[in-house]
Amino acid sequence: MNPTIRIAVHMQPTRAEDGTRVFKAALPMGVWFEKDLDKQAIEAARGALEEHYRALVENLRARLSRLKDRNVLQYWMFGDAVNEFETQNAHALVFVDKLSDHLARDLGYSKTMIDLCRRFRHKFSDAAQIDPTLSFDAYHRNGFDAQRAAASRRK
Repeated sequence: MNPTIRIAVHMQPTRAEDGTRVFKAALPMGVWFEKDLDKQAIEAARGALEEHYRALVENLRARLSRLKDRNVLQYWMFGDAVNEFETQNAHALVFVDKLSDHLARDLGYSKTMIDLCRRFRHKFSDAAQIDPTLSFDAYHRNGFDAQRAAASRRK
């Protein structure tokens, strides 16, 4: 199987027989007709992605209530969880296409805010770089520039 091939999937929320919420990765129809692809490897990768995505949604859902506390580090940790998921799946055979769109739907949270948390985490690779006395809004309004955010507080 060609290691450079990656398959974009859409995550579909559904209910398991016991009533718990699960996610199924919807593969493009053409995958099943491609003779050069290892169907067992695809199924294994799909199952692993479904489990990782479910864990991500549960993790982020638990973090949503903490965002209301307005603790800037909570926004960084939210973005870090998304970043970690993306990093773990960066070279996987199957990956979630339009991740922010799926998360917005599955969390009931703004796609814009999800993307802002991701950008915040990308800008600050270490949480120690963040001044916890500044608000997330101060960072966001100042282009995630720590010096400008701090200067805006002094005005």
